[in-house]
Amino acid sequence: MTFRVKGGGRPIIATCIANAIEWYDFAVYGALASVLVAVLLPPGQGDGGLTAIFAVFATSFLARPIGALLVGTRADQVGRRRVLAAMILLMAGATAAIGLLPPWSAVGVLAPLCLVILRLVQGFASGGEVTASIAYLLESSPGRRWGYYGGWHTATTALGVAAGLTAAAVVSATLSTADLEHWGWRIPFLVALPLGLAGIYIRLRLDETTAFEQAERSAATIRIAWREHTPAVWTGFVLVSVLAGAFNIWFVFLPSYVVAEDIHALPVALTCAVAGLAAAAVAAPLWGMLSDRVGRRPLLVAGTLLLCLLAVPVYELVVQGSILRLLVADLAIGILLGTLVISAHIAERFPVTVRASGIALTYGLATALIGGTAPVVASLLAQHGFSLGIPLYLLGLSAAGLIAALHAPPAVASADTWTSGTRIG
Repeated sequence: MTFRVKGGGRPIIATCIANAIEWYDFAVYGALASVLVAVLLPPGQGDGGLTAIFAVFATSFLARPIGALLVGTRADQVGRRRVLAAMILLMAGATAAIGLLPPWSAVGVLAPLCLVILRLVQGFASGGEVTASIAYLLESSPGRRWGYYGGWHTATTALGVAAGLTAAAVVSATLSTADLEHWGWRIPFLVALPLGLAGIYIRLRLDETTAFEQAERSAATIRIAWREHTPAVWTGFVLVSVLAGAFNIWFVFLPSYVVAEDIHALPVALTCAVAGLAAAAVAAPLWGMLSDRVGRRPLLVAGTLLLCLLAVPVYELVVQGSILRLLVADLAIGILLGTLVISAHIAERFPVTVRASGIALTYGLATALIGGTAPVVASLLAQHGFSLGIPLYLLGLSAAGLIAALHAPPAVASADTWTSGTRIG
């Protein structure tokens, strides 16, 4: 069986199922952060333990730009499909290995040290994944529907995170605290292995995109992308920072934070987060479809502006202790993140010859420097008694994103004019 890439829904299925699997792996770590503190760190860590676990979470993002740049360059030189299966194999293997780590009580400092190493492998794989998968998906799509197809990439990212949170919620709700910390936390990590094998099966049956096959190749794709498309790199970096920072603060950090502060139980926090992610998954393709009609900039401006206005009010809903208010806040953020049609916006601004490299310079660096460190920043703010700084940090990111969105081009040439590497019009 071979998945063709000439249009229709098959590119979405072939690319995005594996994308969801990769983000499942990341979400499980964030959802079980409070449990990892108890298992893999020495006892008596308190709030500092949660900060340490999220610091380890951030270390994976140090490897992410390396993966993005190396794999992005490779994808522009030899093709997108060749790197996709390798990335999901690395991600699934590293995640399953986390589920096999011995506790601190058995091996001491080796437990967190091995965790750091495996998170670095995850980061490298995830950085390479996003560069190749976005380029592949959109180049396989009808030229005037890039917003809709790019929305599905965002949607399956949300669905993958939701699946990871759901797995964590199930084990935390069905097991006692003792059983969860003894063996139950391992189950969601180990599930990544069969999921990863399914993703590999799908990706090994992909064809290369026609756009790439027809394009001229260059050995210096990163340098060309930076030198010839600097404005696109900068605006893309800032806009991805908003999406990655908001996403990781809201759906990776906050569920563990409200549990650590005894505001909500873990199953409640994770269930509401899953609902918000489901809202993002539904909203993203719909907003993307609208952007195909009205342009990317109106959606980007509206989304970043609303995040500026609502960052503090929705955070206040989260910490008030009401389950309904927590649910409303998560739904609101999920829907707003769906308006950030960044995949299509960035991919359209780079020709096919350097598209994966351009995505690496924007997604890879922004998710590492801003997205990866956002939970650590939020945790440090809370630890030092300035919890209001959490939404203010999100507000600052959104304000920068609003400025970038206002400076983005009002329209780009239709995507099918980029297949030769030369913008038309």
